[in-house]
Amino acid sequence: MDRPTSSRPGLLGSLLLLAAVMPLSSCKKDEAAASAAPPPAVLTAPATSRSVNIVRTWTGALDGSKNVDIRPRVSGYLLSRGYEEGKTVKKGDVLFTIDPRPLEAELQQVEADHLMAVAQQTKAEQDVARYRPLAEKNAISREDLEHAIQSQEAANAKVAAALAVIAQAKLNLGFTKIVSEIDGVAGFANREIGDLVGPLDSKALTTVSTVDPIKVSFQVSEQEYLAAKRKREQDGKPAVDVPDVPVGLTLADGHRHSQPGKMFSISREVNNQTGTFEITAHFPNPGNVLRPGQFARVDAILGTIDAVLVPQRAVMEVQGSYQIAVVTDGKVEIRPVKVGQREGSEWVIESGLKAGETVIVEGVSKVRSGMPVVASPWTPPATGDQPKPEGK
Repeated sequence: MDRPTSSRPGLLGSLLLLAAVMPLSSCKKDEAAASAAPPPAVLTAPATSRSVNIVRTWTGALDGSKNVDIRPRVSGYLLSRGYEEGKTVKKGDVLFTIDPRPLEAELQQVEADHLMAVAQQTKAEQDVARYRPLAEKNAISREDLEHAIQSQEAANAKVAAALAVIAQAKLNLGFTKIVSEIDGVAGFANREIGDLVGPLDSKALTTVSTVDPIKVSFQVSEQEYLAAKRKREQDGKPAVDVPDVPVGLTLADGHRHSQPGKMFSISREVNNQTGTFEITAHFPNPGNVLRPGQFARVDAILGTIDAVLVPQRAVMEVQGSYQIAVVTDGKVEIRPVKVGQREGSEWVIESGLKAGETVIVEGVSKVRSGMPVVASPWTPPATGDQPKPEGK
């Protein structure tokens, strides 16, 4: 027996109605569950205020406070090397010796020329002495006497020239011993024994650097330079190009150099490509531990400010900008801030936050603006670690 066809559409409609009701009921349950979730628990701390030092840090390169290229002043073959590479030398120490024999022979030759000039000078003097009384008696002409006098003057000039050539020859002979012009550390030798060297060589034989004190060069922006000048004017301090403040040095391995340095000089102009001044500082370097070519961080205290500080954990870095979660009346406000330098485990907040306001230290990633939270006091870790700022 066939069933009535009218019952099929009724069954299909019921199924469709049930399918539509089920998702709606599920959404209502999720909303109810979300509304019933308790506010997240966070740890908070008040922003503090105290006086802190204004510290600036730059990347620097070490070099000798004095650097002297050792070059030959005469041509010849290297005969010997008188120093150990990388060791300390004193001013006047013989570093290289050029074969002196050709210059010794040259000195002997010019000394012989001098003797010949002296002999000619003696003959000219005798001629003048003999001609003068004869001319007074008109036994010879006045012209003969004048010629004799001129010959004597020429002989005197030849003797003087010969003496000058002897002096130069002695200098050249002395230059065969190539000495250090300063106290310092001598570098590697660029030429070997037996090489022909001369004053026109493009490369120095070696370089000697004074490394105690050692020089550190670093770049300071034009803005920093101008700000430091204005700060000194505001503090009533004399206007100087290089402030008389101690500077510190941190090496590439994180080790702190034991002795402070002092700013020494500043470049006469701004580098047009980088917009910076070059400043040099000198550091004591007992034992020559620091060497030219090393890189280090240079820091200086340029003054003090009254600053607002928060734990570093409270600062979020988002795409190059910084934010802090502030709790007011139990609710969260995500606020952009401008950060300054770090002070131990804290961070200086230059703008966007006032002292006494409460910030979230732990649980920042769980909150958003307008969300209620359950706040508890945050206790700094006893180990004194300095974690990185929390990011999203």
